[in-house]
Amino acid sequence: MKESWHVERVEEAEEFWRGERLDRGGAFQTVRCTEISGSERRSLEVDVAIEERVALILDGMMVAELFCLPSQLEELSVGHLLCEGHLRGIEDLVSARVAGKEIFCEGRGGGMKVEARPTASDLRISPEAVFKALDMINDAALVWRRTGGTHSALVLGEDGALSSFCEDVSRSSAVDKAVGSALMAGADPSRSVLITTGRLSSAIVSKAGMAGIPVLVSRAGPLNSGIELAERLGMTLAAFARRPNLYVYAGEERIL
Repeated sequence: MKESWHVERVEEAEEFWRGERLDRGGAFQTVRCTEISGSERRSLEVDVAIEERVALILDGMMVAELFCLPSQLEELSVGHLLCEGHLRGIEDLVSARVAGKEIFCEGRGGGMKVEARPTASDLRISPEAVFKALDMINDAALVWRRTGGTHSALVLGEDGALSSFCEDVSRSSAVDKAVGSALMAGADPSRSVLITTGRLSSAIVSKAGMAGIPVLVSRAGPLNSGIELAERLGMTLAAFARRPNLYVYAGEERIL
């Protein structure tokens, strides 16, 4: 599997990513840069991911300014509102409408933010299902492969089927988009696994916990705050996931 063209700039890898079919769609733009290698310099045209500021408005009040890849904004709004406790569940969202760089949402949550509650889910998942999901990320992360500037996140069902996959310049927004997309498609969060490429801070663990997802995995590392919160919420937290190794910091019983 070929990846990391922006880390190892060899002709084969460069030819690989340039040959991929990818709709620009506001995801990236071409800029010029200078490559310096020893005493050699050359001018290059390269692609960089696009970051924009988007306002999220709930019931007439702006609740967040999000820096994100300007795509899947409806999914972003749904995921962010749920992952940050503005809504108890997707059933509390009445509507979501994107207008330029603003997302207008209506809810029936009463305006009170909720807190993440401990999970009692008996979901169990195999390490191989996790590794296959990471293979899916490697295959699907087209913007990352082209620019090196995005994070990825996906939601996996207990049967190993993919519920959603999203990329974003922000690891938080990638998680929000993946969760929002999965729940909009009807996924049961209590029977789901969230897999991300970003580090596992308390903020990311909180998002999964708020959404009701019991298992959170990353190919990056955890922070102590993320581990402590996962333990308090009864979640499973695993990191540095690279075949054949999986390092579980909390909730080992859910890993088969």
